[in-house]
Amino acid sequence: MAFIDWEDKYKINVADVDEQHMGLFDLLNRLHESVINGEDKSMQSTILDELIDYTVEHFATEEKLFLETGFSGYENHKKVHDDLTSQAVDIQNEFRNDNATISFELLDFLNDWLTTHTLGLDQEAGDFLNSKGVS
Repeated sequence: MAFIDWEDKYKINVADVDEQHMGLFDLLNRLHESVINGEDKSMQSTILDELIDYTVEHFATEEKLFLETGFSGYENHKKVHDDLTSQAVDIQNEFRNDNATISFELLDFLNDWLTTHTLGLDQEAGDFLNSKGVS
């Protein structure tokens, strides 16, 4: 059973963004599975790095679409993205320096953030993008 299941309710009906969201769900599931299976720190670090890199790439995709279409919520949405990126990099650095582990608390935080963000701000942005013909 997956830690976080992709469901249609997460779709914003922008193909590239939806595909990236599915990728984020997959990476979070892989990280969770790595922790559950007690895989070594180097494997968890590799998945965490991949998750963070993919998240940054995903945020750039969304933000480019927002700028291209004149989305009025751009500044707020970018700030939310920047805040999570900063937190993720801090976690990544702590993990690399042996000052943190991938805990269930961290996994739950990432799960909650991803689902809340996708169902909230991303739905609003998706509606706007769809109204501009982006699909």
